[in-house]
Amino acid sequence: MSPGIARALLGAAPLPDDPDVWSPAYRGAPGNAALIERGLAERTRQGFLSLTLLGHEVRSRLLESHTADGPRRITLDPDLSDREKRAVLAASADRNAADRSEPVDRSEPVGRNKTILRTSYGALLTYVACQILLDLSPLGSIPLVLFAVVAVAVPSELAARERDRRDPRRVLRDLADRYVTLDMVEGEYRSLLERAQRAVDAVLESGPHREGLLLDTVRNEVVLAETEWIIAHGLVRLGREAVRADRTPVTGERSRAAAERARAALAGERGRLEHRIGLLEEYAARVRTFEDERTDASSARAFDAVADRVVESGAAHEHHEAELRSLVRAQEAALRLSEPTDPDAVGT
Repeated sequence: MSPGIARALLGAAPLPDDPDVWSPAYRGAPGNAALIERGLAERTRQGFLSLTLLGHEVRSRLLESHTADGPRRITLDPDLSDREKRAVLAASADRNAADRSEPVDRSEPVGRNKTILRTSYGALLTYVACQILLDLSPLGSIPLVLFAVVAVAVPSELAARERDRRDPRRVLRDLADRYVTLDMVEGEYRSLLERAQRAVDAVLESGPHREGLLLDTVRNEVVLAETEWIIAHGLVRLGREAVRADRTPVTGERSRAAAERARAALAGERGRLEHRIGLLEEYAARVRTFEDERTDASSARAFDAVADRVVESGAAHEHHEAELRSLVRAQEAALRLSEPTDPDAVGT
C-alpha cells in the first residue's frame, strides 16, 4: 500500500450532512480512482466518495499499526488479480497477524473440530428423539439421523472454510511469493528497496501525476509498479542467495574459486538492480524539478500580481493626489480673493 493511499484512509472523515458516510482525504482524481480500484472506496448515489467495508477495516488496522514510521509498506506482484490484491492488502494491514510465526495447521483447524462436535451432538439428539418421541426402530431412524448430520455439518463446514479462507496468516502464506515487505529483505539490500519505493512514491504522489500532467497516467502506474516488483523480488532472492553464500564454508581451492564466482554473480546482479533504482530516482528527480519549476512559476505569477495591484493602487493615488493639489490651489486663490478690505485703505 502506498503512503498516499494510507494517508487517504487515515485522513477519512464523516460528511457533515451524513455522518454514516466516511469520505477519504482527497488525493486528486488518480488517487481516488486507485482507492476505488482496490475496493477501498466507492461512489454514493449523490456522487460522494465513501469508504467501503474493506476501506473501514483497513483504516482501523492502519490506526492500530500506525507508528512514527508510517504504515506497513508492501510491494505487490502486478499479475495478482484484484481479489488477491485486496486480500493481501487487508491481511498485511493487520501487522500483528502478519508477524505471527506459528504455522497454520491444515489438518486440524479449530473450526473443523467444532463442526465434527456439532454434527455428533446433532446426530445423537436426533437418534434419541426418534427413539423416544417417534418410537422408530434403529433402522427407521437412519434417514432422519443422516438428514440431521447434513443439516448441521454442511453450514458449519462452509462457515469454517470461509473463516479459514479469510485467515490473514493463510492469505499471506498462500501468496507468500506474490508480495514483498521490507522485513523480507536481508540487511544491506533493504536500503536499496527503500530507495526504489521512495522514488516510486515520489512520482505517484506528485502533483503532476495526480493532475494527469505526466502524459500517460495509467502507463506510468503500470510500468512503475512492474519495475518496483522486479526490484523488490530480485532483492529478496539476492539477499537469500547472499546468506547462503556467506554460510557456505570455503575449504579448498575449488570452493574458493566457486565462492569468487558466486560473489561476482551477486555483485553483477546487485549492480543491475541498482541501475534500475538509479533510473527510478532520476525519473523522480525530474518530476520534482518539474514540480518545483511549476511552483516557482506560480509563485512568480502571484508576486507579479501583487506588484501589479500595488502599482495600480499607486497610480490611483497619484491621480487622486493631483486632484487634491488642484483643489488646494483653487481654494487658496478663492481665499485670497475673499479676504476682507482694509477700511483705512478704503478711506484714503
